[in-house]
Amino acid sequence: MLGLGGVHTDLLGDRALRLLPLTDRDAARMWRSLRAAALLTGYRGAPPVDTAALEDLLLRLGRLAEDLPDVAELDLNPVLAEPHGCTAVDVKLRLAPVGVEVGVEPERYVRHLSRVGRPGR
Repeated sequence: MLGLGGVHTDLLGDRALRLLPLTDRDAARMWRSLRAAALLTGYRGAPPVDTAALEDLLLRLGRLAEDLPDVAELDLNPVLAEPHGCTAVDVKLRLAPVGVEVGVEPERYVRHLSRVGRPGR
């Protein structure tokens, strides 16, 4: 998911969603599909942000999610998109073993009995 954050994302629902695997076209279409995309391209004389860096960040996050299935949640908020790059100010990451239901933490104290030393069993 990508959104400009604040009022644009929360109140107006201005966000873009894509499924993995993420392609370069997907990354470009994500920010371009936002209703507030003009704010990224130099609206009313403001300097345009580095949309190539934003696309690169989206592609890298998509690749991370593909390569590491134990990443259950990843939240970068805010990401400052500026004329010369992007900076993730705050990052929250939650890992969970694959197959564990989202929102349900695995039991920390589950013990597994071993049959070591018990021939024939």
